[in-house]
Amino acid sequence: MNSPTRKMNYRALTLTVMLLVPLAMLDANAESAMAKAQVIVHPEQLGVNIPADFLGFSNEKKILSRGCFEPTNTVLINLFQNLGPGVLRIGGHAVESTYWSRNKTNAIIPMTDKRPYEKDTPVTIGPLSVDNLFAFAKEAGWRVIYGLNLGANKPEMAADESTYAFQAGGSGLLAFEVGNEPNLFHTNAKKKDKDAKDLKLTNLRPDGYTYEQYRGEIENYYRAISAKLPNAPQAGPSTTKTCSWIPDFVRDFKNRVVLVTSHTYPLSAKDEDPQSPRFPSIENLLSADIQEDWLPKLKAATSAGLPWRLGECNSASGGGKHGLSDVFASALWGADFFFKIAEHGGAGINLHGGYTPGRYSPIYFLDGDYHAAPIYYGMLLFHQAARGRVVPVECQTSANFAAHAVLGGEHKLRVVLINKDLTNSVVASIMTGTMGTQAELIRLRAPSVTSTEGITLAGNTVAKDGTWSPQPAEKVPCISGHFEVSLPATSAALLTIK
Repeated sequence: MNSPTRKMNYRALTLTVMLLVPLAMLDANAESAMAKAQVIVHPEQLGVNIPADFLGFSNEKKILSRGCFEPTNTVLINLFQNLGPGVLRIGGHAVESTYWSRNKTNAIIPMTDKRPYEKDTPVTIGPLSVDNLFAFAKEAGWRVIYGLNLGANKPEMAADESTYAFQAGGSGLLAFEVGNEPNLFHTNAKKKDKDAKDLKLTNLRPDGYTYEQYRGEIENYYRAISAKLPNAPQAGPSTTKTCSWIPDFVRDFKNRVVLVTSHTYPLSAKDEDPQSPRFPSIENLLSADIQEDWLPKLKAATSAGLPWRLGECNSASGGGKHGLSDVFASALWGADFFFKIAEHGGAGINLHGGYTPGRYSPIYFLDGDYHAAPIYYGMLLFHQAARGRVVPVECQTSANFAAHAVLGGEHKLRVVLINKDLTNSVVASIMTGTMGTQAELIRLRAPSVTSTEGITLAGNTVAKDGTWSPQPAEKVPCISGHFEVSLPATSAALLTIK
């Protein structure tokens, strides 16, 4: 007969075995979820140089009617400066409902005022808004692409505004950009007539609006601006991913513009079909099969000797999707996407946003403070790595894994490893030939791919004052001619080899 003690021990043993079985199964699953990647870097094959001002932000022009870009906004200036000398684009759909006057303007609204933007309701800005913008940009060390209202079809207003902005901006002005997505003026671009009493909503242009009509309007704008500013730098056409106007625009205006711009969003926040490649899911965002619809635009510009910049982009059109655009997945997508643009010779990217939390804005305003959103950390990682010329990388793996490399002028080789796989950890073996025997590693990670907080780069989050200070890097030894780095699922790292 078993004693009570022996029965208790037996039950305890049974419970222990029952608990250990799932743990053993988890260990087995963890082992099977480990993938390998062979990363071969060719530092001897130098590619294009990545511009120092590659990174940038894009904002709706109505932000100039709020107290955002001011030279005393220290936190926002710090957040900009973390990313190096970037480019701030002021434009977006709201450029077509933003008017200019030297005298009669709307009052500047504090950022703490929670009234939403009225998308198509006209707003008039004046000298104070422009002065603040360029004073802010100067403090941040950034230049500005300044958008002008084409929808109103008022060339003389744009010429006067350009004259003032040119004087206020000086070397901080990169270019003027006339209009936003003019290829949509006859469809989903709307306006409220500033001079009408009922402010009725209508299309910016009638049905059938063509490139030839657009070209005539742009000619009028360029003529009016050039009459006052013969050397005014121009950019355009600021068209959407589906538009085919850029080759014609380059042909017609290659001697008039200093920069070609277009837009793209890989996903659509309004797409409700889960089978659609543009459906806003994390799986689609991190997919290796996202279309490179921007590439023909880039080639059309660069083949004519003009730089091309992705003037407006982000994870999903329509303001982004909560649970996609505002989570850690966006940082992994962003870092990988930025390198793809850079490797093809793009002049830079401008991530669009309006400082609204829970959307796609890289920086958002909440409770009286500016905060770094998850995708901002992807920009921060890119900036740490993108210092020099891109070099080719071969990557062999079964996982959803990407690698990029840059050789800096100080003869440091920086290799970015991005594990976009939702389930597999990856052990990467990095071979660089005879390039360096010492390496350091910093990591980009978060509690999960859907995290909105707790994201760190080099062991630290962005501080409340907008600054970021990396913790000391990990040392990675060179073993038998290669470096080995283990990356958990949905994480990234920067390996700097000396």
